[in-house]
Amino acid sequence: MRPSRLITSALLAMTTLPMTVKGQDYRYAVFELPRLTETYQWAGAVDVNSQGDTVGFTSSSSLHIVAVLWPHEGGVVELGTLGGYDSGATSINDSGEIAGWGGYDPNGSLLDRRPFLWQNGNIMDLGTLGGDTGYAYALNNNGQVVGEAGYDPASRRLKAFRWENGLMQSLPAPHPDWDGRNAFDLNDGDEIVGYGYGIDGVLHALMWQNGEVTDLGSLSNLESKAYGINNFSTIVGYARTQDNYTHAVKWIGGQIEDIHVADLGLNSVARGINDVGQVVGDVNVGTSAFILNPGEEMLLLDDLVPPRLRLSWRMERATHINDAGQIPVTADYDGDTWALLLSPVHPTMTMQSPLPGSAGTTNRLRVTGVTPGGRVTFLYSRHGGGTRIPGCDLQQNALQLDNPTVIGTAVANQQGVATITRPVPLIARGQTILFQAVVQNECAISQLVVHQFD
Repeated sequence: MRPSRLITSALLAMTTLPMTVKGQDYRYAVFELPRLTETYQWAGAVDVNSQGDTVGFTSSSSLHIVAVLWPHEGGVVELGTLGGYDSGATSINDSGEIAGWGGYDPNGSLLDRRPFLWQNGNIMDLGTLGGDTGYAYALNNNGQVVGEAGYDPASRRLKAFRWENGLMQSLPAPHPDWDGRNAFDLNDGDEIVGYGYGIDGVLHALMWQNGEVTDLGSLSNLESKAYGINNFSTIVGYARTQDNYTHAVKWIGGQIEDIHVADLGLNSVARGINDVGQVVGDVNVGTSAFILNPGEEMLLLDDLVPPRLRLSWRMERATHINDAGQIPVTADYDGDTWALLLSPVHPTMTMQSPLPGSAGTTNRLRVTGVTPGGRVTFLYSRHGGGTRIPGCDLQQNALQLDNPTVIGTAVANQQGVATITRPVPLIARGQTILFQAVVQNECAISQLVVHQFD
């Protein structure tokens, strides 16, 4: 956090933010996950475990992508490859084991990849079903891994697999002429979901359990895929409609439910679900990430993060969400791909907008709902984003300001009210800034206030 300085000095250099919608629902702090190098602008966040450790991929100095771990304490760890040039991490469990895929032949093509399991700094090739290629997509807390692996070196065709304790087994197809092509997720009860081609040439969402495979069905007897399952056996994915659009769906107790919201786009895909029942995915073929909370309609993540001047991210894809509600996101900015972690905030104090809210006069900032005697730090920034509160776990709370500046501090009175006053120069007229308050030793924050000065 920067040293304290008066708000008046920074207002002189501000640029104008678009006026935000009154009552905007800013639910998340947004954290940029570091890359290994800035030479090649490419990164993506794919999965997050219960501690907030995140995995995905980022650009390397060799201009290839490589699997990485972003520990919840901060930083980035390169996981390596299987001897080739590139790799990607797809799943992490609560023990810190990581599954993914890695290139194994430095002279081979981009198809020369195999599934791996990373444990305690060591990366292990899980092999294939007899072919040359494979990918691991998920692992559970029991160390079981699922994905797809080649079984025919000549055709490079793939089958769904389950790996456990050094043994890879293909998963059965529901019909002799079907190809059980892809296992995409599993829960801690060893229930596996994915999809495969039928004799009709159409993809069908599948579930494997106790050695049996079940066709999950679709909306219109057309294509469907299952991408995620939680520990309560709720499954998410998509199904194609009669008018040839893809709709995000849930399967609960063998019944399919269309959860698509037409106002957000023509197509949607549900990719992940946690044990709380929160669903994430994307609309319009990976162009806008969404969340669906129990009891709500589908909401775009772009609408739930603080406004930002320096970078206008577009949250493109969300594939997983942990039970704390943290979401790894792949986002786009001007053609570059960024890995982000969205962490929900939990305000317990209420900040009022600056009063009278006008430039050229003294303004008051007030926070209510503070523990009496608590020391409140008032902060501002030109940009929304995310900043850790020293001494506080990210899952407990975080600030929604990027690189915030301290305005001042005040001790709350017996009514739980803390107030400061500061002069705002006339040049600030028409400028918009973001305010938030924190009681650091309690990890308590106010809601984010976005204000444009008259």
